[in-house]
Amino acid sequence: MKFTIHEESITTRTTFGNLSVSTNEEIGYRPFQLFIASLAGCSGTLLRTILTKKRMDVAHMEILADYVRNPEEANRFKEIHFTAYVQTVHTLTEKQAERISQLVLDHCGMIQSVMSSMEITFEVQLVDEKYLSQGK
Repeated sequence: MKFTIHEESITTRTTFGNLSVSTNEEIGYRPFQLFIASLAGCSGTLLRTILTKKRMDVAHMEILADYVRNPEEANRFKEIHFTAYVQTVHTLTEKQAERISQLVLDHCGMIQSVMSSMEITFEVQLVDEKYLSQGK
């Protein structure tokens, strides 16, 4: 990848389009947003693949990311907790949901790249349409 450095941002061209990164969110995406988004994107697409292989049709899926940063250590991430809310007509036992969550943690390349430097958890919860429409 090639990056161009500007006064307040850095930009790269991808096959999808230009990507601007800046600490000023009026100019580009903030680095921490991209970091969390890359972990959510990788784990979310992997979760969908796992559910599809288990023949579980997914009507809708959302991932909530909560994180804790340490201001005493360059504001680095200490913990990131992902909760995937999955709307499907199928059911999962608690044990099955835990197994799928562990598969996501074990096989998501982005999570595995940073797992040794912070605590990362991933949880799958099945929800109905009403739950998602309430903005949870």
